[in-house]
Amino acid sequence: MLEELKERASAVTERAEEQLPSDPEDTNAGISQVENLVALATAMAAAVAARHTLHATWRAAFDRDPPRNPSSRQVAWKEALLWGAVSGALVGVARIAARRGSTSLYRQVRR
Repeated sequence: MLEELKERASAVTERAEEQLPSDPEDTNAGISQVENLVALATAMAAAVAARHTLHATWRAAFDRDPPRNPSSRQVAWKEALLWGAVSGALVGVARIAARRGSTSLYRQVRR
């Protein structure tokens, strides 16, 4: 049984290595500095917009401002964890979507 697990793990590792670039630097190959700056600016703007949206949504849902310092002792664990999870996820998704969207649009315009 242990040998079978080792074989399966080896097969999964081999498949992953085939799909990943051999050089990690290849993942950014072909991205110009201008394209990267546009993507960065768009991601930053999306993160700010997501945080403003999240603050407004929190106020509407709970009739109070979100915690300014979730690590403070005055903030309940439940509220601190909820704020951290929701804000981190929303801002992260907004940044990734903005970077990918701006890169796609930039490449369409460049053609």
